[in-house]
Amino acid sequence: MENRKEAFGADVERSYAGVLEKVSIGGLAASIIAYLLYVLHLMPLSVSVHDIAANWHLSSDALVAKGLASYGWAWAKHLPDADMLSLAAIGLLTLTPVACLAIASLAFLKKRDYAYTVISILQILVLLVAVSGVFIAQH
Repeated sequence: MENRKEAFGADVERSYAGVLEKVSIGGLAASIIAYLLYVLHLMPLSVSVHDIAANWHLSSDALVAKGLASYGWAWAKHLPDADMLSLAAIGLLTLTPVACLAIASLAFLKKRDYAYTVISILQILVLLVAVSGVFIAQH
């Protein structure tokens, strides 16, 4: 019986690691592509390089006041812009644990290990609530 549990644990770990590898490589590739689009000016920018350099010394609040930055998820409306694609690629990488936990929770559910299924789903919910910005004060 113990060997079956160990084998199942190893299967879950392999699944988790496989997703971790794929999402990490995908996120890294997306970051490189977004960087190249930005550096080579192949797509428009939401904030020009000149404006960034001229205002580098300002705080984030001052940048928001000047309209050069935004709070929370407001950056998403500029997604076609190359500088925001870089931010989106980083966001993709931050969702790696969610993807890994989703695969693990499916494996736990398949084996009818409901305690671990619930734990992994709760972890996913906590991560998604954290990323949503629900508990962030609006500016």
